[in-house]
Amino acid sequence: MDVIAEGDPGFKRTKGLMNRNATLSQVLREAKEKEEIRTSNEVTVETDKKTHYGLLFDEFQGLSHLEALEMLSRESEIKVKSILNSLSGEELETLKVELEQLKEAFSLAEFCEEEEEEKKGKKYRPRMDQEVSDQAISRE
Repeated sequence: MDVIAEGDPGFKRTKGLMNRNATLSQVLREAKEKEEIRTSNEVTVETDKKTHYGLLFDEFQGLSHLEALEMLSRESEIKVKSILNSLSGEELETLKVELEQLKEAFSLAEFCEEEEEEKKGKKYRPRMDQEVSDQAISRE
């Protein structure tokens, strides 16, 4: 059997814990408060770390980059149109096919689907109006 002596390492800490006259509910309450403080600090740190694209856009001069890309796009369109105007016949047709393939390769699928749905709606709208009028149903 081991006997605890006053000179043993860690005895003062153990004695301090034993002498605390805290009840279990007080200990649990303190632990809960400490945990709430720790989690609230973690949440604030996490929200501070999250990037806000608006802030990043402003910080890295996104508007000027966007305008520069728009200018490049316009210049490229002008060059392509001038080349298309200078060509004729078979060369023009092959170039149009290649440009169409490039356009399809670089287009975003989700935007294309939305455009197709809009075109589909516009395409069938007159026919739908005709059918509704033929059936004498009022559209409101």
